[in-house]
Amino acid sequence: MERAADDVFQRARARVGQVLRGKWRLDHLLGVGGTACVYAATHRNGKRGAVKLLRPEFATDEEARHRFLREGYVANRIEHPGAVAVLDDDTAEDGAVFLVMELLEGQNLEERGRSQPGGRLHPSEVAFVAERLLDVLAAAHDKGIVHRDLKPENVFLTRTGQVKILDFGIARMRDNTAVGGVGRATEVGSVMGTPAFMPPEQALGHTAEIDARTDLWALGAVMYYALSGRLVHEAETVNKVLLLAMTRQAPPIASIVPGLPSSFCEVVDHALAFDRQRRWPDARAMQRALRAVMQHMPPAPPITMGPAATGAANVPGAARLTGSPFSRDASSPLPSRKTLLVGVSLAAALVLGAGGFFLVRVRGATPASAATPPTAALPEPARSVALAQAVSAAPAPSAAAAPAPSASAPLPATTGPRVAPASTPAPKPSTKPPQGGTTKDIFSEW
Repeated sequence: MERAADDVFQRARARVGQVLRGKWRLDHLLGVGGTACVYAATHRNGKRGAVKLLRPEFATDEEARHRFLREGYVANRIEHPGAVAVLDDDTAEDGAVFLVMELLEGQNLEERGRSQPGGRLHPSEVAFVAERLLDVLAAAHDKGIVHRDLKPENVFLTRTGQVKILDFGIARMRDNTAVGGVGRATEVGSVMGTPAFMPPEQALGHTAEIDARTDLWALGAVMYYALSGRLVHEAETVNKVLLLAMTRQAPPIASIVPGLPSSFCEVVDHALAFDRQRRWPDARAMQRALRAVMQHMPPAPPITMGPAATGAANVPGAARLTGSPFSRDASSPLPSRKTLLVGVSLAAALVLGAGGFFLVRVRGATPASAATPPTAALPEPARSVALAQAVSAAPAPSAAAAPAPSASAPLPATTGPRVAPASTPAPKPSTKPPQGGTTKDIFSEW
């Protein structure tokens, strides 16, 4: 098995340097998936992109080729910045079909979770990402597109602050013929997707029941995983995971992650209802509910990048975070320039006053005109004044008046160049108890 995987990797790497159709030069290999390989590439006009190339062993499979090229048509039909744009599709000189997509820099949600203690993200971050995902899903569902494979690896967080949904390769459309998709007759009784993020109807192969609420269950499972570091259903084999998905209701998130706000738990649990009739009716309804909850949650401010890290954006692992957007820094900020000037001025005044008093005492006389004036109160430090003004000017929080999070608001900074993955199966996370602190430590601020 390992030898076969190594052979696939070596064959994929051997393509580096090739020019496809006289247009796209393959610069370096970014990843190898179950059916495709992904390369960073440069067009002859200098534009950068990511080339997703179907592996040779699937080149003669007409259905595999058809489904592969279909991804580009589906993603572009959504017309939302959160769906990865496909710039070109073609067939290489040797018959291999390929897609050209926008080249992304950042990390997927699976990688982001693995970088955190216990594999858990802060609730504010999870809400922040989920709200944006719902915006993309709403746009897709409006066009009759159901993703069917929403999972942490297919959620991408870019360095510029966007949330993108990757891999529409098995997306289902209300009108398959409109994009040349595979007909529904070939899918009857089939199971397509990732078992750990499948709702009951998908695990059972009831394709006629798959609709927008299927994606909402998967999003609930993504939130559950990001909050707890655990899958909704965990078992020793894929078949057992599927069996649990077919027969068992998801455990309440509060039973796994105590201390979460009850209203936030309700959003997640409602999405994970076993009966799809009891889930959120559509993505916009779930988004409205989530936005209302977010008004009462700690904010998720953006992470800014330092100059050195920004300059090294294309070097994997070179980007640095200046701090966590979801933990509170107890240290005091450095004094501002205005504060320092006020302090220097006060010190100079005190020194001059003391010098004058000393000269008067040495001369042995204190004229009436030079009598010491009444002591004046020293001005407050500029920082304190600014803080007081900011507090007094801040409007009272209101769930109705508070603005909804912007889809363009920056997200936590991420590292290294990445692109849409080549449909790699999701690795099963460890079932060991989370490390790196207790639940009480993480959620004590609630």
